[in-house]
Amino acid sequence: MIDSYLQKLLGRGDHDPGCEGAGELMESFCELIARGETVSDGYAEFLTHMSNCTACREDMEGLLAALRAQGKSVEG
Repeated sequence: MIDSYLQKLLGRGDHDPGCEGAGELMESFCELIARGETVSDGYAEFLTHMSNCTACREDMEGLLAALRAQGKSVEG
């Protein structure tokens, strides 16, 4: 419990590409997730940034929700 709190407070120690670097990968990452595909190790730094940046994480969650809603409307 404490480790989780500290990680949220301090962020992960791995290399973080910053908002701009993560933003460049966000669409492709979200498309993979929405299709249910496996995410490669090439997204490790992106995921580090998502752990460290609440604003980008919220953007990613919104994009994922939109893609999933779009996928449901296409299927149904």
